[in-house]
Amino acid sequence: MEELSAGPLVPAVDKPNASRAAAAAAAADTGASAAASGDTFPASTSEPDKDFLCPICMQIIKDAFLTACGHSFCYMCIITHLRNKNDCPCCGHYLTNTNLFPNFLLDKLLKKTSARQISKTASPVEHFRQALQKVSCAFILSLDYNLSNM
Repeated sequence: MEELSAGPLVPAVDKPNASRAAAAAAAADTGASAAASGDTFPASTSEPDKDFLCPICMQIIKDAFLTACGHSFCYMCIITHLRNKNDCPCCGHYLTNTNLFPNFLLDKLLKKTSARQISKTASPVEHFRQALQKVSCAFILSLDYNLSNM
């Protein structure tokens, strides 16, 4: 009998093959709903890495903020939580707005991963639109620079 465990604090659970098939089908449904909402990640997985999910809203973290105790949340999720309670939703440590810090690294990783996924799944028309957008931005910056130096 195979036992699976997620760590020392999580009890081992025996999963029969029938429930594994059901779990795989549920994961495929979750991946489809994530794709519909635009929150997709590497094609090798059917759902986003759980490390990228906000523990409050269970969506991909948006505007990541880090607590003094080391947990990351969406900015709006943790601010809303702190209006009602003064604790970390994950571990219960005392927490106030002054103990929140922008998580620039996580934001950067999320943007890179999202951009990589979009570039893999985008249609040729979407690639063309993105290229035109980059060129037009460069042109506008150049034009703005030239006009300001006249």
